[in-house]
Amino acid sequence: MRYALLFAAVIMAYSSAWAQDHSNHKQAPAQYGPEFTMFMKEMDAGMKKMMDDMHAPGYSGDPDIDFLVMMIPHHEGAIEMARLVLIHGKDPIVRKFAEEIIAAQRVEIEAMKRRLTILRVKPDPDPDGFPALGGTRGKGK
Repeated sequence: MRYALLFAAVIMAYSSAWAQDHSNHKQAPAQYGPEFTMFMKEMDAGMKKMMDDMHAPGYSGDPDIDFLVMMIPHHEGAIEMARLVLIHGKDPIVRKFAEEIIAAQRVEIEAMKRRLTILRVKPDPDPDGFPALGGTRGKGK
């Protein structure tokens, strides 16, 4: 119990420090214009949601499950960042990169959700099953 309270205090301190570090991004300098201000506000909101979602469930005591539970919103945050650059960005190479990130992160989120379901059922009925160690798209050949 003592360790759980200590751990909770450390997490709260970290979350508070993260919020303070990122709370000063409320207003963009005027020279950046309203389009960038909108991008900045949307990006900050997306990052706050990602951090909140990553920490919301708390820890289960199983590192594999906790990793997946936190990585899913992390990947969803990457998709949101890529979506915002598709809305606000202009560079064709960055936009292509954003499209590739969205596609890849969706596949990885699905793989992590499937693995999380398997790990929560215990014991794993097929330890060599989905996703394969060689990739996230099924059994490796």
